Amino acid sequence: MKIYVFCNQKDRSRLAYNEFIPLVKEFGYEVVDEFTGEEDLLACIGGDGTFLSFVHKCGFPKVPIIGINTGHLGFFQEALPTDLKETMEYISKGEYQLQHISPVQAKIITRRGEFLRTGLNEIVIRGPYSHASHYEISIDNTKIQDFSGDGIIISTPVGSTAYNYSLGGSLISPDLDVLQLTPIAPMSTNAYRCFKSSLILPSSEVISIAGTGRCEGGTVLVSFDGRTHEFGGVLKINITRSDKSISLIRTKTYDHWSLLSSKLL
Repeated sequence: MKIYVFCNQKDRSRLAYNEFIPLVKEFGYEVVDEFTGEEDLLACIGGDGTFLSFVHKCGFPKVPIIGINTGHLGFFQEALPTDLKETMEYISKGEYQLQHISPVQAKIITRRGEFLRTGLNEIVIRGPYSHASHYEISIDNTKIQDFSGDGIIISTPVGSTAYNYSLGGSLISPDLDVLQLTPIAPMSTNAYRCFKSSLILPSSEVISIAGTGRCEGGTVLVSFDGRTHEFGGVLKINITRSDKSISLIRTKTYDHWSLLSSKLL
């Protein structure tokens, strides 16, 4: 059996890594230096930010992942450095459950071609400057409004606890197959009438965003899990659930709402 272990460079994480490597060898795993996709198990040591970096680095792997939390919140990283042996014992016995997580995907259609970007937590659409951006928002080709504000975030259920939550978006059960559209600093004046609350939609529906007025065919900043790319000459952005998914190892006793109340509420 093979395992690839990803770790950040913080002292607490390196200590956990140095304890974890001999332990997994005791349980019969061969530790490999690079991810190939042929491993039997993946491990990520760090916080949620490290986990997101790891998932992107490995291209949203299909191999089951165990998260070991040395960060702060630890929504993805359930295991603790003090419980490494117990963690490997329940994994070796198959006494765990898998949480399957589907990311959100943006297809950016520009004058130069099409580009795909994927986020496990969210996709954020903004203009390149400090002034308000203007977008036409459609759902399955039905226009719902002309939006003016700082930007728009489309989050997954697991991402509802991240940036979406700080914007006043809803907390959503990861068991629901939905996407959430939340406005960022929407304008609501005599000139502009924008929705202020989130919209929760079936993930099968396509969210389309196109610039209007001075934003038509302009530059857009697309952020995905904190990574930001700039695109020029953007004609439209179509956002859907991605066909990719990851499988996160959870304990048999894992309960989303208990975790949520201990971390956020």
